[in-house]
Amino acid sequence: MNPNSTPAWKPPELHLPEGLRRKFGSLSKSRLGWALVVLAFALAFLGYDWFRLSSLSSYGYSGQGWKFPTQVYADWLELRAGKPLEASDLKASLVAARYRPTTGKPYAPGQYRMRGSIFEIYLRPFVYPDRTEPGSPTLVEIRDGLVATIGNGFSETTPRGLLRIDPQLLAEFSDEDRERRSFTPLATIPRHVALAAVASEDRRFFSHMGLDLLGIGRATARNMRAGTLVEGGSTISQQLAKNVFLSRQRTFTRKLHEALLAVLIEFRYSKEQILEFYLNQIYLGQRGSWSVCGVEEGALYYFNKHASELTLGEGALLAGIIPSPNRMSPYHDADFAIARRNEVLQDMVECGFISKVEAQRARKTPLRFAPNPAPLTRAPYFVDYVREGLSKDISERDLSTRGLRVFTTLDPRLEDAAERFVREGAHDADGRSPVSGAGRDPAQAALLAIEPQNGAIRAMVGGRDYRISPFNRAVESRRQPGSAFKPFVYVAALDTPFSGRRPPLTAATLLDDVPDSFPTPLGMYAPHNYENTYLGKVTAARALARSLNVATVRMEFLVGLPKVIEMAHALGVESRLREVASLALGTNEVTPMELTTSYATIANGGVMVKPISVRAVLDRGGNLIWTPRRELRRVIRPETAYMATTMLEGPVIYGTASTIRSEFGFTRPAAGKTGTTDDENDAWFVGYTPDLVAGVWVGCDRNRKLGLTGTQAAVPIWARFMEVAHRGKPVRDFQAPPGVIDVWIDADTGYRAGADCPHVMRESFIPTTEPRQVCTVSHESSWFGTEQADSTGALPPGEPDSTAAPTPPAPGDPTPGNPAPPDKTPAPPGI
Repeated sequence: MNPNSTPAWKPPELHLPEGLRRKFGSLSKSRLGWALVVLAFALAFLGYDWFRLSSLSSYGYSGQGWKFPTQVYADWLELRAGKPLEASDLKASLVAARYRPTTGKPYAPGQYRMRGSIFEIYLRPFVYPDRTEPGSPTLVEIRDGLVATIGNGFSETTPRGLLRIDPQLLAEFSDEDRERRSFTPLATIPRHVALAAVASEDRRFFSHMGLDLLGIGRATARNMRAGTLVEGGSTISQQLAKNVFLSRQRTFTRKLHEALLAVLIEFRYSKEQILEFYLNQIYLGQRGSWSVCGVEEGALYYFNKHASELTLGEGALLAGIIPSPNRMSPYHDADFAIARRNEVLQDMVECGFISKVEAQRARKTPLRFAPNPAPLTRAPYFVDYVREGLSKDISERDLSTRGLRVFTTLDPRLEDAAERFVREGAHDADGRSPVSGAGRDPAQAALLAIEPQNGAIRAMVGGRDYRISPFNRAVESRRQPGSAFKPFVYVAALDTPFSGRRPPLTAATLLDDVPDSFPTPLGMYAPHNYENTYLGKVTAARALARSLNVATVRMEFLVGLPKVIEMAHALGVESRLREVASLALGTNEVTPMELTTSYATIANGGVMVKPISVRAVLDRGGNLIWTPRRELRRVIRPETAYMATTMLEGPVIYGTASTIRSEFGFTRPAAGKTGTTDDENDAWFVGYTPDLVAGVWVGCDRNRKLGLTGTQAAVPIWARFMEVAHRGKPVRDFQAPPGVIDVWIDADTGYRAGADCPHVMRESFIPTTEPRQVCTVSHESSWFGTEQADSTGALPPGEPDSTAAPTPPAPGDPTPGNPAPPDKTPAPPGI
């Protein structure tokens, strides 16, 4: 440096006192610290928002605005070649599944056409627990009440082994927000539906990065000209951020956060993903107390079709009502909604998404809106039972917000029939009851139907009207079963050939049906028959068929009360049973579920299968997450179960339930037992065929005396329901296991029926226990002798006996309505 040059200018040094120097130095450090804190806070804020955005791609977020209700389905209709099916039933199933008829060949999923006996069905894609239906053209031919052929394609068909029709939606589980939302991938949403939303809500969606400054300016100018809010400037990304993550409050802070989230969303996801999120999240109206969210639910609500089936005009209408769905709803103002559709079509033309010709064609196409009452839960008693059962393994939060798919065992056709017959039967019971008080305590009824082989619940009705009383009497009501409990006594007796008892007790065992008293720890017990009429000596088979009290109690003491209780528990009764002499007459309380399950065990050859209501639960990705624990065990020998079934055919053919055949015309092989409590408060019938078991209870909640028997109140409901349940199915008989023989016996003496015996019954025996001696005793001409009604109640004296059986067959002839195959039921000796 030149020593003669002028030095550069420097700011003057400040000579501060030592205290001030320390103060200013610490202030500089404090500012740096605050800056670091603010930076850390901002980074944490951004990091938190970035982390929250991951919930969009996983569809797992269950916070505000992004919840999926669980959908509960009935069982699906499954078709195979040779299956009995009427064309009307297939058409009804298609209509219930929202398939639409077409005059031409179906060209899109969800359509069908009938050509005589041929159905052309374009199946929808659907994920089942065990397979996925991709959605394809299928041809079904129905001929002579059978599925003749099933093929893939409409013209050049190839054989198809299995066809399923989409199951009906029964109900949805949700939280308190009650949002209906079904996630639909963008690939399955028609292109014109997605582009309609873009043209209407954010026409620069594909070019901006979350914020559209031009759009904001255009909206501001339009609003200023109109003097009111006519257009919003929010992009689709901003709307998505607001609806999913933010509150509805209109504050500067919220708008700032909304803009920030929109930019982050654009950085993190592709335009296709953002549009998919948006179309599944938007609010599209109110259906009763449910919020309709997403284009799938919107399509179902307004047009009764799936989003994949929407036309251009329908998609434009949905896009048009997005700003204010309830005000613009076609159910509120159809003209306004159609005007909005036309505006959206014009927007699409201006964006270059469609041509003017396409827009004009869509404007001229009339819109057909669905008649849409508020959604009602179908089979509400059953749905409540399903939810209670699943909540033991799946949390309520997951059941309400995770969009699970529950596939149940319910047959919707049988459920509809059961609800109708229960409602009519309870109303009829009020009208027929000789006791007043129906106004304050009306008759109620319950019905439960189970497939005995697998325990699947096919119908469940817990009362005459769920809206008035949601109490499920089929599952929760504990009532005395009356004579419907008697089969447990006789099943225990029929098992004695295997327990070493000598002589074994059989259907031909003679019992004294005379007034008597029985010693008990509590004193003498003296049961009595209805109207104090007694038949003297009777076979066990006739005692059960005619529901004789004294004879049944005598059998109970021969077997032993502990054995009867043990048998009832083994077959399916879970309630505590008191060891009292009146046990045989049904004085302990049980539920219809327990009683029906127990009869199902007998129908299933002695294998107890715990009833199930759900086949499987899938998550939203179609992954299997829950299946029922199959609980089955053999509790009695198949020979014992079959002998019990043969005896239980007696009440239907000869006894207290014979009106099933004579009055209601149900002539298939069937077994069962009526029951009426001593005070005539409860009326029962539980019965079964080889395919289905159904239990019916009729009574009053407050124990008002009904004054009707099981024959009068429960049998009509059962018979009408079972007629519908078996319509179109082949007639099947109960199959005897090896080691059992059928023998015609004399109902009075227990001997083999002779040529002149007018009172014969076909019963089953273990070889060497059947009667050997042929009856030669002379008999009275009357089949029933003294009229004996249900064990604990019947028609009032003076009225015709509705339980009288038809005229018995001549010895060796098949019973009317119950023909005996030649290889199964031999004719009595001497014929």
